Amino acid sequence: MKIGFIFPNKDRRYKTVHLGLAYLAAFARQQHDDLEFHVLDTRVATKKETNRFFNSSFDLIGITVFSPVYYEVINIFNCIKKINPAVPVCFGGPYVTTIMEDIFKETPADFAVYGEGEITFSELIFHLKGERSLENIDGLMFRDNFGKIVINKPREQIRDLDILPMPAYDLFPMERYPLHRIVSSRGCPYSCSFCNSTSIWSVRWRKRSVSHITEEIEFLIKNYGKKIFIFGDNTFNADAKRVEEFCDNLIAKNTCILWSASIRADGVTQYLANKMKESGCYNVAIGIESANNNVLKAMNKKTTIEEINEGIRVLKKAGIEVLGQFVIGSPSDTLETIKESIEYAQKSELDFVNFYTVLPFKGTPQWKYILDSGHFYSQTIHEFHSLKPRIVFDTPEFQFTDRVRAIKLATKAGYHSNKDKKNIWFDLMKNLSVIIQNILPSAIGKRAFMFMKRIYRIRLVKKYNV
Repeated sequence: MKIGFIFPNKDRRYKTVHLGLAYLAAFARQQHDDLEFHVLDTRVATKKETNRFFNSSFDLIGITVFSPVYYEVINIFNCIKKINPAVPVCFGGPYVTTIMEDIFKETPADFAVYGEGEITFSELIFHLKGERSLENIDGLMFRDNFGKIVINKPREQIRDLDILPMPAYDLFPMERYPLHRIVSSRGCPYSCSFCNSTSIWSVRWRKRSVSHITEEIEFLIKNYGKKIFIFGDNTFNADAKRVEEFCDNLIAKNTCILWSASIRADGVTQYLANKMKESGCYNVAIGIESANNNVLKAMNKKTTIEEINEGIRVLKKAGIEVLGQFVIGSPSDTLETIKESIEYAQKSELDFVNFYTVLPFKGTPQWKYILDSGHFYSQTIHEFHSLKPRIVFDTPEFQFTDRVRAIKLATKAGYHSNKDKKNIWFDLMKNLSVIIQNILPSAIGKRAFMFMKRIYRIRLVKKYNV
């Protein structure tokens, strides 16, 4: 059975392996011994590879859907059906779980997987082989013989993530990706009002074991060379003891890598920060969101700016770069609270600062807050990304004109960052960093990488606004 996977992201900034598709393929291979997979990543595929993919015959095509690339998804779907109208197409990914049956509105797709996809997708393959009825596949949406959309009950989540096989990296052109991306957990134990992690994964946080994670790191280095490791977890330090064990493991094995992750600042002690640095952590991203404690409380952040500030202090003392991320437009935000956040960022020890205009998602408390207390300019989520300025809603206390002023203030400070477009300078620096890490000895390679990173940030970002 021949299956095609498509990752639409041709204009996005980062070139990374789509781990969701890699896990789907790896799990399906365990359940079926007759599968042939082909992956098209539109960000890195050549024109020749793209034409070859679309002119190949498949028994099933799976397309992953993110809201920023929704229109590319539609174009790809139409192209597939024009060339081969009979091939069944299945949608999946976070945007499917966010908007559910609305994913069928603009396409006559055959199937859509919502929630955790590995088991559901494998059972769909059993159905196409005539061994399983559609009605009995949890986590699946489909059109019946009359064109009606059927939504099966949700799939129970996998409790032990260590049962999942190594992602099918062999399906991807690994030499074209400038970093290794790993996901060591799913979900988030917190429930911030703006985040749709809980609507996708629920509030149940599941983690992989340290041995499982380090095995994957060693596999990637052995088979695909040394690169920066980026952890794609919502909150990498949700379990501080696991992070400590992970760091100890890397140190004991002398696994000389550079790694980065998104963390909570209030979950870091000086002891843990020092361990992270020693094990190769060079950079962390922190969702500060706001410097105003009332805003933090309204968004259910469950921390204070004082606790965040202390976390930044210990990370900086350990020698770790810190990226502070803020949002414009949270519940209780006003023009004055944004000014407060900008002033805080300017006086803080943060190495880099990004301000984003908040994008609400269905199923989150923030979405309900806007419906109850604000005004939407659009409720079609994939349209949000093309709005200029990217202001999706306003509230009586933070009206449209003040939101525009807030964006201008953040831009003037050099902090506003809604760009996610590919850039030749960004790609060049990332690719050069991989070459350096694999040619130079580890210690020298690390220093060279950090030097190049500084040049990129100071010279290119400021000069070309990339």
